[in-house]
Amino acid sequence: MKKRIRTVPILFIFIFLNPYFWADSSDIAQTENPLQVSSQTFIWRKVENKSLKTGEKLVFSLKWNFVTAGVAEMRIDNIEQVNGRSAYHIITESRSLPFFDVFYKIRNRDDSYMDTESLCSLKFESHHRESGSEKDEVVLFDHINGKYKLTEPNRSIEVEMPAFVHDSISALYYLRTMDIKVGEEYFFDCQSGDKIYPLRVVVHKKEKIHVPAGKFECYVVEPFVTENIGVFRAKGRLWIWLTCDDRKIPVLMKSKIFIGSISAVLTELGN
Repeated sequence: MKKRIRTVPILFIFIFLNPYFWADSSDIAQTENPLQVSSQTFIWRKVENKSLKTGEKLVFSLKWNFVTAGVAEMRIDNIEQVNGRSAYHIITESRSLPFFDVFYKIRNRDDSYMDTESLCSLKFESHHRESGSEKDEVVLFDHINGKYKLTEPNRSIEVEMPAFVHDSISALYYLRTMDIKVGEEYFFDCQSGDKIYPLRVVVHKKEKIHVPAGKFECYVVEPFVTENIGVFRAKGRLWIWLTCDDRKIPVLMKSKIFIGSISAVLTELGN
């Protein structure tokens, strides 16, 4: 049996909401959610979207302290059909640079298929190659029946879920479509492995910053696991800078960890 791996700290920022940033996998508890519905009552929602469009490409430099350790790319590739629904195909890829490969080689890819109308996750694929370890999984979300199917090389299971749940990638893109305001908090549910975890996002302030891709006025947001879930043990804090316009592009992500600090800095903005 292949050992299940965790994403190393550099990739926590890139993946944005990976729950291993917050807690050990054994600590994550599946929670009850009043939004869960039966197949008789489920109705696809319609969410206004001024932010997402196909062809968008974001390139980041991944830094550990002052060392550039890798590069990452996030792009909305096209619109595809998943179980009869139209979905944005969002691809995230990350890799360590050659000098860093000696210490920890990373070649990761995640594919999120996000419903273009309801802006929830329809399918998620993860293929991670990290320093000799492997992780592969496919998740199919059945919102009508309130469950998802998780398939890995050594198992396949079905798990109940709340309505309009997100994977770790679609969560960030969904946040970008929201009409966020300084001082406000926003809540939604995310899936990881065989668990659902609740997320609270706080909008702290506006701030002007300069990154290689340009100068931007941004919202500074921070994700938290909701306080009433006592089993979570926070391991660090994560801040994300989203542009103060309709697109809310992530241009900078920072976190302090036990071995220093990590950041993802936007170097290229396409379309």
